[in-house]
Amino acid sequence: MSSSNWLRWLHQPPWLGDCLLCLQPTLCRALLCEHCAASLDYLTTPCPGCGYPLPPGSTGVCGDCLRHPPRWRQMRVIADYQGAWQFLVHQLKYQRQPEIASLLGQLFHQHQAPLSLPQALLPVPMHPWRQWWRGYNQAQELALALGREYRLPVDMRALRRIRATRSQVGLTRTERRQNLHGAFRVRELPWRHVALVDDVITTGSTMESLCQLLRQAGVEEIEVWAICRTQPPQNRLGDSSQAEYDNFRAI
Repeated sequence: MSSSNWLRWLHQPPWLGDCLLCLQPTLCRALLCEHCAASLDYLTTPCPGCGYPLPPGSTGVCGDCLRHPPRWRQMRVIADYQGAWQFLVHQLKYQRQPEIASLLGQLFHQHQAPLSLPQALLPVPMHPWRQWWRGYNQAQELALALGREYRLPVDMRALRRIRATRSQVGLTRTERRQNLHGAFRVRELPWRHVALVDDVITTGSTMESLCQLLRQAGVEEIEVWAICRTQPPQNRLGDSSQAEYDNFRAI
């Protein structure tokens, strides 16, 4: 190699692999190119209680959370579970790509800057047999990634899943609650302010069950951190139903 070619090679930006979304070489960060990173859609005004979208310019919580306050103090999510976000989470969860958790942790950290941080992060546990089958718990991988970004401890022994349950996919809210009854156990904790970590929030039934146990264990302040929130059913009913939904949730 000539000296000019060698110098040109030295000044080239490092190749960090191919982008997961467009499959083109990425030079800005591992797993995601600059173009795809800039095109990701983020939630702009999620309700801090349930994570569902509020009308633009809204402040405070939605009407539903005022009438039925959740068991947690705040829910932090950054995106709807659709499009590129759904693909990334699916690859993490089902395609044996735990390295995607680091990317999602970085994106979460860039768009969430809490004024006060919890004392520890608690990943939602999987049953040991299911975790053995999958090879890892995606919630643990996310919690470890977020712990690195926020410099927080991750307590992976705080919560245990002691009963294997059927998949929550396709179950109604009531069925999910029944499915999770008696599924978890919490050990004695030194923490008083924690954040539960998961990949996607659907109905919130899992978080409600865990929050109840954590309250009984003496935890005073609980947050919920997740990458995505599934869209409310009203979003799939058309424009007129969406307008009614916005009016219903706005304060």
